[in-house]
Amino acid sequence: MMRVYNAAAALLLACALHPPTVAQAQETSLPNILILWGDDIGQYNTSAYNRGMMGYRTPNIDRIANEGALFTDWYGQQSCTAGRAAFITGQSPIRTGL
Repeated sequence: MMRVYNAAAALLLACALHPPTVAQAQETSLPNILILWGDDIGQYNTSAYNRGMMGYRTPNIDRIANEGALFTDWYGQQSCTAGRAAFITGQSPIRTGL
């Protein structure tokens, strides 16, 4: 009986002193991605990109742009239908039949 008691005590002590081997989840901050999508809106229709040269202001979009990143080099489809299809499917519009 003493052997069982000693074995149980040793097992309990080993478990108490051994650090957990399971990786603990670390809090990671996922990026927030904002996509402005509208019909007939161009690059210079927001003052974040035109720097006030168009004569109107978009202060909320400017604030978001100043806290994040602006994309300056991209390619967009000439039709909004084709552009939306390419964005949603991740494929060229010709592959989706648009």
